Amino acid sequence: MIGEWGNMTPGERARINEAVGYWVKAKQAQGQRSRDGGRAQEGTRAQVTGGTHLNGVNKLIIDEITAIGLADVEFRLHRRAVLAGWYRSSKAWDLLVLQRGLPVLAVEYKSMAGSEGKNLNNRADEVFGIAEDAREAERRGILPPNLRRAYIYVLEVTPAVEGPVDVGKPYGKPDPVFHGASYLQRVAIMCERMLESGLYHLAWVLAVTRDPVGFVEPSPTVGWDAFAVELRRGFQAGQAVLAPQD
Repeated sequence: MIGEWGNMTPGERARINEAVGYWVKAKQAQGQRSRDGGRAQEGTRAQVTGGTHLNGVNKLIIDEITAIGLADVEFRLHRRAVLAGWYRSSKAWDLLVLQRGLPVLAVEYKSMAGSEGKNLNNRADEVFGIAEDAREAERRGILPPNLRRAYIYVLEVTPAVEGPVDVGKPYGKPDPVFHGASYLQRVAIMCERMLESGLYHLAWVLAVTRDPVGFVEPSPTVGWDAFAVELRRGFQAGQAVLAPQD
């Protein structure tokens, strides 16, 4: 089931709708450029590989952090948002927030449109890896211990995303929670469990609708309200506070 949760204000909903509208427009423009250039890619992959479709969500998060009123904060994006790792030398996140030169928040954005079965597994592999690398780097003293990890997953509402998915016949006993769950619900379950395990400190899952442009959330646990509360909780009196330890 997907719906609207919590006590989101009209202003917050308008800001999120603006970010979602940017995602839809950028996705459509990227797909059109691919068609015009004769480089049609499978499914809708061309619509989410142009690198700009999540700029609206990025601005939303930066604006939210700015509104908290932090001192000596710097925002770094993409190739400038690089953290040292443990399993590999370094990894670029989508957004890195520094206070007085030290990283206090790392945010990773992911998007899914088409080829849901393949893309969800690929995204899961990526998101587990980047967070575990950073977490182990903290444990080893390579990164500071007050670094919060955040994950935001955006996908489009389609029949393929909303319909029940068969778990198949893997070796072992699949968790009953996945029986009949849609891909959208699977994303929410994944993110909820990443929070429970401490792999990430913040997570937000939103599903985009095109006509009309808007969004829905599969779970309040990984909805905007919970995400925003935890984001603000990470900063008190203008200072980043110590992140919860595993």
